[in-house]
Amino acid sequence: MATQKAQVRLDEIGFKAAIGAFLGVAIALAVGRTYIRIILTHRITVDDGFFFLAVITLIAGTTTLYVDVPYLFIQQNVDPSTTVITPAFIQFLLRSLKIQSATDVLLSVTLFSVKYSFLFFFHGLLRRVRWLTIWWWCVLAMMVPLSIIFMCCIFMVCPYFDERVL
Repeated sequence: MATQKAQVRLDEIGFKAAIGAFLGVAIALAVGRTYIRIILTHRITVDDGFFFLAVITLIAGTTTLYVDVPYLFIQQNVDPSTTVITPAFIQFLLRSLKIQSATDVLLSVTLFSVKYSFLFFFHGLLRRVRWLTIWWWCVLAMMVPLSIIFMCCIFMVCPYFDERVL
């Protein structure tokens, strides 16, 4: 006997509340970490710079996601067999695509900034062991091109922001 899966739908307000709650937790932890680094240890290092970049791009990416939430929910509820595609609806979809692309790039920068922050944080700990230092350089050599490709892949896959994308 086949069982049906329960479909759970989150409305716009619930989605925004969840994203806002996670952003709030991230900002609280970032403030705590910054307090410890600046006030208690009195020093800022390279990993802190990447961390600050990650926090800034996380806030910007979440803000663009908040702007795009109405577009996302309308796109999810479109039935191609019954929806009439008008020029206004095409412009609506194109605007949503632009916002989604900006969000993707900002959150990609956030992701890789956190990775670089951890990488440079552990560099100081691994300096004394030669084979770990070599491994660190190998990871850095892989991450630089990977991060560039990952942040730009949205534009490589779909470079158009007009009717050609549809």
